[in-house]
Amino acid sequence: MEKLLDPSQFAKNVPFLERTGIEAVKLAPESIVIKVPIAPNINHIGTVYAGAMWTLAEVMGGAVYQVHLFSEGTFPIVKGLNIKFTKPARTDVFCQYTMDKAEASRIMAECEQNGKANYDISLELTDAEGNVVAVSEGFYQIRKGVTLP
Repeated sequence: MEKLLDPSQFAKNVPFLERTGIEAVKLAPESIVIKVPIAPNINHIGTVYAGAMWTLAEVMGGAVYQVHLFSEGTFPIVKGLNIKFTKPARTDVFCQYTMDKAEASRIMAECEQNGKANYDISLELTDAEGNVVAVSEGFYQIRKGVTLP
């Protein structure tokens, strides 16, 4: 796995992300912003499909790994994700996250010592007007080892 900070390359390693249109708006230590477009993710009532919003929340764990936790010979996994949909999303949906340097350092040190380390991410998913349409809590782990090519 290679470190990717170019937002245009964000979906490179996960073809499903390309099919949903999920894209990184910003991949930087000061802020990670990801969005899922309403098209092609419209459901039967004209709002963003819940599975697309779940995927948006889930993929933040990988984005955080890429920006803050990437180290050769490690990989991230998702252990769980809870989401609550609070309002119908009738526009593209966005999520933003920032991890402080001390937390990233703690996670990396724990992984180095134990071969793995957990990290949690709480998010608010918002529509284009900034209204909260869902809240999520993701549970992730970084592990030492190799993945499939």
